[in-house]
Order: sequence, then structure tokens, then C-alpha cells
Amino acid sequence: MTTLHHIGYWVDDLEAAVARAARDLGIGPFLVHDHITFDSFEYGPSIASRPDPVVFDHSAAFAAWGPLVVELGQVHAIDPGLAAAYGVAPGVVSHVSWIVDDLATEAQRLTDLGCRLINTARTGPIHVSWHTGGDLFPHPIEVHEANPAILGMHPRLCALMASWDGHELMQPMRPAS
Repeated sequence: MTTLHHIGYWVDDLEAAVARAARDLGIGPFLVHDHITFDSFEYGPSIASRPDPVVFDHSAAFAAWGPLVVELGQVHAIDPGLAAAYGVAPGVVSHVSWIVDDLATEAQRLTDLGCRLINTARTGPIHVSWHTGGDLFPHPIEVHEANPAILGMHPRLCALMASWDGHELMQPMRPAS
């Protein structure tokens, strides 16, 4: 059985969405990954137009929300076909996500359930596959391959929240080099 790791929402203003989540829900601080780049990105068969290079410039902010991670994502630029597959619209669920040991096996299982592959991607240690929700969900599914970075995300965010003084709502995901 898979366990939900995080839930994502599309937002039109990341800073305002983070401030609202902190103010209204007590969630924070958020670790922010600005303008995420990919080491690799491969379109699945559900995407008709496949521009090269890939157009998907977005930023994401992550925080602990009880036993889950919440992700707020702002799209800066995206290919129209990918935007349609992801269902990009502010204020809607962008995806649910879980972690598996074998990404290829889970991707095939989801495909067999009617959740078509949107894309696979890598950025640093993170390796994911995105699928349509099929008959399971009205939004996409993001599956992560298990590794120390993704497995340590929730504990890291909980530790940040435990020591948070309510200020500095957004912190960089990766320290400046």
C-alpha cells in the first residue's frame, strides 16, 4: 500500500500563498526551490506537443503540515501541452505524491490502472514520474523514487517548524554556495 507523502497546489503568487498558509493555517516555514531546473525530462505518450528544450519553469515551496508535506507551486513559463496535462490553474490541487522503491514498477502499475504517463524527470537526487489521475483522481499523480533526500524531507521540515519563531516564512531549499 502506498502512503501519501505530499499534496501540491498551483498558486499564482508563491510569496502571497506562503504568507496566507502561515497566517491562516499555521504552516511554515517553507523551504523554497526557485526556478527548478532538470537534469533530465522525458515526455510520456500523453503529451502531443513536445518542445525541445522543455518549457517548464516553476518554483516550489514545501512545508510540514502535520504528517504530510504541502507543496505550493508557481509556474513562470510552461509548454501549453504540459500545462494542460498538469492542469495548471491557481488554487487547484496540482498533484498528490507518494514514494516507492521501484519507480519503473509503480509507473507501469499506474499506467495499467489508466493513469497515463505525463513525464519522467530528474533534478539532483530527485527522480519522479508524473501520471494523469485516470479514474483515481481528478488531478495528476507524482511518484518519487525513494532516496535519502525525499525520505528526509518531512523530518527536515518538521525540525524547521519545531524551531520556527513565526518569522522568515521562506528559506532557500539549498543553501547558497
